[in-house]
Amino acid sequence: MATTSPSLYHPSKPENLKTLLTWSLLVALVAALLAGTVTGLTGFGLALVSTPLLLFVYEPRTVVVLTVFFSIFINIAVVWDSWREARRALALALLLPSVVGVVLGAEVLRVVDPVYIRLAVGLVVVFSALLLVREVRLPGAGTRWGPVVAGSASGALSTSTGLAAPPIVLLLASRRLPKAEFRSTSALYFLAMSLVGLVVLGGRGLIEAGEVSLGAVLVPSALVGKVLGTALLKRVSERAFRAFSLGLVIMTGTLGVATALWALIG
Repeated sequence: MATTSPSLYHPSKPENLKTLLTWSLLVALVAALLAGTVTGLTGFGLALVSTPLLLFVYEPRTVVVLTVFFSIFINIAVVWDSWREARRALALALLLPSVVGVVLGAEVLRVVDPVYIRLAVGLVVVFSALLLVREVRLPGAGTRWGPVVAGSASGALSTSTGLAAPPIVLLLASRRLPKAEFRSTSALYFLAMSLVGLVVLGGRGLIEAGEVSLGAVLVPSALVGKVLGTALLKRVSERAFRAFSLGLVIMTGTLGVATALWALIG
């Protein structure tokens, strides 16, 4: 596959191209920094923060590749400094059913319009997160079936809607994990998911040399953000951490509902 510039813009004048490429890189660096900060703090939320910004300057396929790169390097850094706090058995219990969910989600996508999936999931996610805000524990979250359901749902949503994080966050929040365990466990799970995603993208020939070079330029910014997020973790209370995490989930669900309604109305 021929290597092309990942930028969406193809102006005719060389000087305009240089300006736009500089602007694209600046936006991408900011997206990487913010993604690293949020993930360094919570262990998730990378795609929610980086994808909207990256889509302003790069095509969707390039954005998917870059977010996978960010996720791998940032989550490696998070897991590295929080390995002892990670609930490794829980992360594994989430990961195994998520593999089945990935396949299931791809099959669902064949028969159901993704707009309707995103709308339904967004509504359920917002409702569930609001219950947790009100300190209402989700039914079955503390049982051995909780990780099976959350992992399966996360895997299925990753291939059908791109909303992989909410089921995991809702489970961990419902179990009221301390912030350090919450962060490290979710980062470990999403690191494994990202590695699988990288293998799939590479196997399908969807990663171009230009995107690898761009990722190499952006990853340091993401890692700086991770350091900032880790520093913030020490300053926020357990209550503030929980509120911020659930707020990100509510934002994710709301954006899902909004984009689905926009597609249906349009």
